[in-house]
Amino acid sequence: MLTSILTWVIPWSFLGKLIPMARLFWLIMTCVTLAAAQSAGPDAGIQFDVASIKLNATGDRGVRIGGPPGTLRAQNAWVRFLIQTAWNVKDFQITGGPAWAASDRYDIDAKTSDRAKFGQTRELLQALLEERFHLAVHRETRELPVLLLTIAKNGIKFEVSKEGGCTTPTPGTPATPPAPGSSSQASCGSVRTSPRGIDGRAISMEQITTALSNILQRPVIDKTGLTGTFDVHAEWIADESTPGPMAGLAQPPTPSDGSGPTVFTALQNQLGLKVESGRGPVEMLVVDRLDRPSPN
Repeated sequence: MLTSILTWVIPWSFLGKLIPMARLFWLIMTCVTLAAAQSAGPDAGIQFDVASIKLNATGDRGVRIGGPPGTLRAQNAWVRFLIQTAWNVKDFQITGGPAWAASDRYDIDAKTSDRAKFGQTRELLQALLEERFHLAVHRETRELPVLLLTIAKNGIKFEVSKEGGCTTPTPGTPATPPAPGSSSQASCGSVRTSPRGIDGRAISMEQITTALSNILQRPVIDKTGLTGTFDVHAEWIADESTPGPMAGLAQPPTPSDGSGPTVFTALQNQLGLKVESGRGPVEMLVVDRLDRPSPN
């Protein structure tokens, strides 16, 4: 599995059109172990021993990516998304590269015989993209339009998390199943987002702005001054302003047909948070070179 926290769980019905599979394997975008992996290239020497890359011409829109440490299995993935995964960036943080990077789909099956550590999948994918797609990138910070998250006129409408309101997960320990007839308690720090809402338990403002950046695919900067952790829940209709990680697709998902508030109205009316336009520094990943993959 890629080293990540589940921040995108999207079981909503409109994704039946987007990913027509028996079960949706949603793609996880928020990594928690990249403190030492912020350079534009992978650590020297780490790479897959064998890798099969084939063009997927089925026309399906479903995407799967994952695998245990030392392996990578991607199905129907477009290259722009692979770059997002490998460098832990969002689609709006990628600039440059050919148009086919958002349209051509590939199946990848790669593995290494080395004892790859948990958390090295991103570095292995970086090396694979550099070797087989001749990918070359660099990071730079640009002053760009951003969204500023502030407190609305009437104040916040979500609550400070209360002690005992959630369970603190223990690493390496399976969650205790709920008692018969009762529902499972949410984990502290968990946040579930989709193009239609956000639900978090004992989460920080940093987690909220990260979630909103994923939903809106635009940089969101916290200007509320709030500290601590909070319980938040808001719902809205999915439209062109809430593309999520699928923003890189050549054909975006169809917006909802139902009525309801937009994401910006819901944030203000349901959470007491106002979104304003501004400018600020945004870290970008610039694609200097990208070729279609070399033969297997």
